[in-house]
Amino acid sequence: MKKDVDITVIVPVYQHWNLAICLFDGLGKQSFPKDRWECIIVDNGSANLPDPSKLPDFVTLLHCEKPGSYAARNVGLKQARGRLIAFTDADCRPVNDWLAQLWDAYENGSGEGLIAGGVEVKKLDSGKPNSVELYDMAMGLPQARYVKRGYAVTANLAIPREAFTTVGQFDNARFSGGDADFCRRACKKGIDLDYVPSALVYHPARSEMTELVKKLKRVKGGQICSGSFSRRLKFFVRTFVPPVWAFWFAVKKDGLSFYEKMVVCSVQSRLWIVEMCEVVRLVLGKQPERR
Repeated sequence: MKKDVDITVIVPVYQHWNLAICLFDGLGKQSFPKDRWECIIVDNGSANLPDPSKLPDFVTLLHCEKPGSYAARNVGLKQARGRLIAFTDADCRPVNDWLAQLWDAYENGSGEGLIAGGVEVKKLDSGKPNSVELYDMAMGLPQARYVKRGYAVTANLAIPREAFTTVGQFDNARFSGGDADFCRRACKKGIDLDYVPSALVYHPARSEMTELVKKLKRVKGGQICSGSFSRRLKFFVRTFVPPVWAFWFAVKKDGLSFYEKMVVCSVQSRLWIVEMCEVVRLVLGKQPERR
């Protein structure tokens, strides 16, 4: 029987195994002692799987037939041996002291509090970013803003094992928003959410409009098809309000020229149209985007 470890890293993967190369490289360079952590990769029904013998030696591969990344994370939880469960995505690259930073925050905290690490969306290759990449770098995954609202994304979220005993697991039925739902349930139980920006992961900027649209549809599905009626009604009404706050956030964003800010606002306007159309489609009874 394997002994317990300090940290378990859980990562769901669907189809895009090629994107996990940077993740494995980043995990392999962690300064945290290798005998004190493990990594569980949960495949969520990919058509083509890698040869398990060619995966890094720190990886345990599991399978989840039920569609949805939160269902996959719950499968990983059942096999996790860590006192602290660290979640990230297959296309993220953690800094070398990511696990060490999370563990320090855990040891210096209450022992049950959630820990949100920093997420920076960036263009990983050289060259001038296109309009979609500019938008994603400016607007994608603002973890600090999310934490102020009481939740964090599982691109970089660490949860003590004890918290799952208190709160329960992720909502298996959700295809999006399961991280925010879990954080809010934890908050109602009196569990704190701390932000540790130095425990950083890099997320590649999306480069195609179709990628942004797919993400938006998945998020809208989580908002409109899950949760209480009052919450779903709130998201329905909010969808048809012009995204003034998003425009303001883009205009106030540091590091962008005036032209780049206008490009970001233009992409936001196009996404708003897609958003409204998607909500109408969902209200008419169509199925939400699952992946």
